[in-house]
Amino acid sequence: MQAGLLELAEAFAEAGKPVGLICITPALAAKIYGPGVICTIGNDPETAAAITKMGGSHAQCAVDDIVEDPARKLVSTPAYMVAKSIGEAASGINKLVDRVLELTYEGDA
Repeated sequence: MQAGLLELAEAFAEAGKPVGLICITPALAAKIYGPGVICTIGNDPETAAAITKMGGSHAQCAVDDIVEDPARKLVSTPAYMVAKSIGEAASGINKLVDRVLELTYEGDA
């Protein structure tokens, strides 16, 4: 991961900004958010093991669903880690976008 991008991602995490990670990007969650972060890449055992090895907590997830780490305002979905088509991937991605937007506006209520 490029240093500038890592710094930006860490700044979002430290500021408590809602973030959505899609497809393989949740594999970087432990590097960005630190040990104990909860995320998903779907059901790939090797990638899930890598997340765990880096200190993250992997939750299996269907393509049309999301996993949320409420303490970090982090939402993830497996997308093409599981999806066989754009339609399959879109179902989880749309749910993720909706949830990230909800988290963004929760403070405004």
